[in-house]
Amino acid sequence: MLNDEYYEEITSNEADFIIDLYEAIDALVHFNIPVTLVRLAHELGIKAEELSDYLPTILLILNKAEQEREIQ
Repeated sequence: MLNDEYYEEITSNEADFIIDLYEAIDALVHFNIPVTLVRLAHELGIKAEELSDYLPTILLILNKAEQEREIQ
C-alpha cells in the first residue's frame, strides 16, 4: 500500500521549538515588526544559523500569521 502523504516524526523538543517559533513570529507580525532570521534568533535566544533548517516552516508560519492578521 502506497501512501502519498509523508509524515516526519519529530521529538517533543522539536515540537516545543516549533511552538516557540510560531509564538515569536505571531508576535512580530502582530506588532508589525519585520520577521528576519536575526530577529527570530534574538527572540528565541539562539544563533541565526540554527534556524536555517526551519526556513520552510518559518515561511509557512509567517504566511499563516499574516493571513490571520488580514482577516482580523
